[in-house]
Amino acid sequence: AGPQEEEGKDGSVIMWDVRSGERLHTLAPRWKPKRSRAGDEKAGGGVGERRGAEVLALAASDDGRYLAVGSRDASIRIYDVRRRRPMSKPGAKRGADLTPPPKLVETFLGHKSAVTSLTFRPRTLDLFSASDDRTVRRWDLSAMTHIETLYGHQGPALSVSCPPKRERPVSSGRDRTVRAWKLSEESHLIYRPGGAASSADCVGYVDEERFLSGHEDGSLRLWTGEKRKPVAVEEEAHGRDGSSPRGILCLDALANSDLAATGSTDGYLRLWRVRNPADKDEDGNEKKKKGGGSVESIGKIPLWGCVNSVKLGPGGSYAVCAVGQEPRLGRWERVTRAKNRFVIVTLRTDIDDDEKKEGREEDKEREEKGAKKADG
Repeated sequence: AGPQEEEGKDGSVIMWDVRSGERLHTLAPRWKPKRSRAGDEKAGGGVGERRGAEVLALAASDDGRYLAVGSRDASIRIYDVRRRRPMSKPGAKRGADLTPPPKLVETFLGHKSAVTSLTFRPRTLDLFSASDDRTVRRWDLSAMTHIETLYGHQGPALSVSCPPKRERPVSSGRDRTVRAWKLSEESHLIYRPGGAASSADCVGYVDEERFLSGHEDGSLRLWTGEKRKPVAVEEEAHGRDGSSPRGILCLDALANSDLAATGSTDGYLRLWRVRNPADKDEDGNEKKKKGGGSVESIGKIPLWGCVNSVKLGPGGSYAVCAVGQEPRLGRWERVTRAKNRFVIVTLRTDIDDDEKKEGREEDKEREEKGAKKADG
C-alpha cells in the first residue's frame, strides 16, 4: 500500500501515495511541442513525436526499488524510486520535503516497436517486456542488461505476466494465442482459444498453474498448464455495445487467491471469483468442477470511461485503475464525458488492525533495506 505510479498518453509519469492521495513526484513531465524562437512548432515536434512519447506500460519491482516505463517509441526507461533518507539543506523551510526525487538510471532500446506490457518476476529483478514487434524480451536489472529475446508470436505481443514463483512467463497477442515460455528448456507452449475467438489483449496468472486471458471479443478465459484449451469461458464478460461485444482491455488476478478484476468500456470494473476444481459451496460440500475450475461474476463497480489498467492491492483490499476517454493502445473508440484519471477503489473494509500493522512493517522494512543499499 505504498507509492503508485500513473502513466499517460501525454508522456507524463506521476508518482502518488496511495494512502494519503498525495502527489509525490513527476518522473516524466507532460509532452510539449518544441517551438522555435519565432514561436512556431519545429519540424519533428508534432503528432509523430507526441505519439512516440506515449507511455503504454508500467511495472514496479516488489522490493520498491525500480520502476520500468514502456513507451510507444520502443524504449524502456528504468527509474530508481526507492525512498532515500531526506537531504539536509541549510536554510530550507521547516517541514519542507527534502527527499531526493527518483532518478533515471537506464534506458533499454532493444525493441523495434511500441512496448505494450511490462512485468517483473516476483521477488526478482527479472523484467519481461512485450512489444508490437512480436517479441517478448527478458532483462536483468541487477546488471542492467538484456538476457534473451523470446520469439513465437505471429502478431503484436500485447500482454505478459509472471506466476508467483515459477520461471514461466505467459504472454498474449493479436495472433489469438496465449504462450507460456519454458525458459530453462528454451521452448514454449501455445494455447489457442479456438472457434471465432479474437485477439488476446491481456493475460494474468491466478496461481502457479492457472491464468486468465481477456479477449477483444469480450470473452474471459481460464487456462491451466495441463490443457491447451480453456477450462472455463465467460462470454461477453462486459456485455454488448449495440451489436458488438465489448472487448476486455485489462485484467489482474490476486496471486494465489480466487479474486480477479477486469476492465472495459461499459463503465464498470468487474470482479470475478476464480474457483478451483474442488472449491466448497456454502454448505461446506466440495463442488467438483469438471476441467479445472470456473469463473463467476461477484460484483461490479461504476467507473465511467475506458478502464485501461487495473492492479489489485495487497490482500485484495483495494484496486488502482487507470481510466481514460480512449483505449490505451489506440483511438478506435471514445467515451464521451469521461475524464482521464486514475482511481483507487476500496474493495475490503474488514482488514483488521493486525493486517494493517503488518503491511506498515513490511513497507518500513523495504525502505530500510533500500536505505542500507544506498549507503553501501
